[in-house]
Amino acid sequence: MFKLALMPNPYDSLFGNNPPQAFGSDLPPVPEPDAHLENQPETLDEILKKTALFQQKAQAFSTLLSQTRAVDHEVPNELLAMFIDFGENHAQGSLAGEKACHELLTKKFRRIIEPMRELAALHLDTVQQFNNDIDDSYFSVEKEDGEVKSEKADVVDSIHLQRKILADAAGDLEILEKALEACERRMKKYVDAGGVNNLSTSELSLLVSNRERLTDGSEHQFNYTFFDINLLDKAAISLGVYLKETTAQYLQKLMHTFENRSQ
Repeated sequence: MFKLALMPNPYDSLFGNNPPQAFGSDLPPVPEPDAHLENQPETLDEILKKTALFQQKAQAFSTLLSQTRAVDHEVPNELLAMFIDFGENHAQGSLAGEKACHELLTKKFRRIIEPMRELAALHLDTVQQFNNDIDDSYFSVEKEDGEVKSEKADVVDSIHLQRKILADAAGDLEILEKALEACERRMKKYVDAGGVNNLSTSELSLLVSNRERLTDGSEHQFNYTFFDINLLDKAAISLGVYLKETTAQYLQKLMHTFENRSQ
């Protein structure tokens, strides 16, 4: 006997029954747009935020450099001192005075190198991202070409300013390092001098050893001398030159400033 196939009830879906499959329902679902990715800032905007952060931190740092007055401790060039008598420059007149001077110079050195290292790490992060992600073909989906070009120029100017600030700090640290060395030379005359001004060889040796770990960057694993700008660098910065090839070499060397100096 023939049985007629029942037609599906179009109202079944209203009462929770399984409705017939619609055309194309066996196809994979279309992925929803990733809102997280859509909300991510553009690379150039990220770099501009980093340059703004550096400038904010550098404000207090530059004030610190002014207040530290490293230039007050500058010692004459040793070569010139062989021909010109500068007198007992910065001599304290006693062992206690020289020890106090050495301690003051050490404190000033630490006050500069610690925040300088933090700024240098931010500088490295900025240069690395700019060099890796921004080139002539970079474009923005939200900004006009003219605005992108202007913002790229702002980043370059900021990077040059960062180098100037770090170079200023490196110059102050160099002055303090030479002042510490000069202080230690003056202290030599108190070795086995007897009386209240007596200094043992071992005490002076330990003092020099601890100072060397500080001033050569081992204590902070940071080679601050890298930021001492030479004449060619000064010319390039003053002209606003930013060459990819040169900067790639600069970046490579910059990364080494944070290596363990004692190894």
